[in-house]
Amino acid sequence: MARKYVEGTEGYVYLDEDGDPQVIPEVYERLERQKKKREECVQYVAVASGDGYRACYTCPDGQKSIFLKSGEVWKYGETCEFESRQNALEYKINRVILAAQNYGTKDYCYKVQLDSIYLYKIHHQNLMRLKNTGIWLKRPPGNKIYR
Repeated sequence: MARKYVEGTEGYVYLDEDGDPQVIPEVYERLERQKKKREECVQYVAVASGDGYRACYTCPDGQKSIFLKSGEVWKYGETCEFESRQNALEYKINRVILAAQNYGTKDYCYKVQLDSIYLYKIHHQNLMRLKNTGIWLKRPPGNKIYR
């Protein structure tokens, strides 16, 4: 039986045998893929791949860059597409490597990311920087926004 598509829905909505609107199966398939994608996420840390200057979005007094030692935290993040995130231009430009720290749902990873950003205030690296250079940061240098 041929489907009767609802005009103006670009072929996504049709009327079933009872005349009720339904979406095509592809919509349900995409919906399930999107839901599943939100269940398999990663909270990560971006660390300096070597000693050198990196962009600093959180530095005091308009300072635009900061010296990081190899392995120091530049940014915390979360994503449900870790493989593609690793190739992002921002990370290449700032010479940082992404390392997965936690796995879980989007909501879980977001909460862990927030913990990491907020508690950076007392992170050992941040306190050592304060002691050695007088620079203390509210959040990691690569975290642009304070959620």
